[in-house]
Amino acid sequence: MNIRIGEEADKERIVELRPQAEGYFTKDYFLVAEEEDILGCATVFRRKIPAPISAAEAFILLIDVFEEDNRNRGIGSLMVQKILEIEREKGTYQVRAYCDIKNTASHRLWLRNKFGISPDKQPDGSIPGSFVTYVL
Repeated sequence: MNIRIGEEADKERIVELRPQAEGYFTKDYFLVAEEEDILGCATVFRRKIPAPISAAEAFILLIDVFEEDNRNRGIGSLMVQKILEIEREKGTYQVRAYCDIKNTASHRLWLRNKFGISPDKQPDGSIPGSFVTYVL
């Protein structure tokens, strides 16, 4: 399994496999997980956290392992760990993401990778999802 920063040609292949992924590519970077073909991707953007912290954070917009047969093989965790490695080297303060409350597989991924989970409780009491955070 190879996890690497994606290139423009990879983006085209990913959109062929997952047309809905097109809107998730950012100006920052994305990863591809590959063996003989691309098995999944993760997209990341970076931004400044305003005062009082005044540091940078990376936000994972998407982690997707395309085929059901490739899920539960640790591919998502490999991509998360690669993002953490990249962001440590950049001196990033934290890595965050958001996941839908019904996406239990995503919640398990974040827990396995030692992310803190904070439910997104709305004023009406509903919880549509969770913010997840890993402080580097």
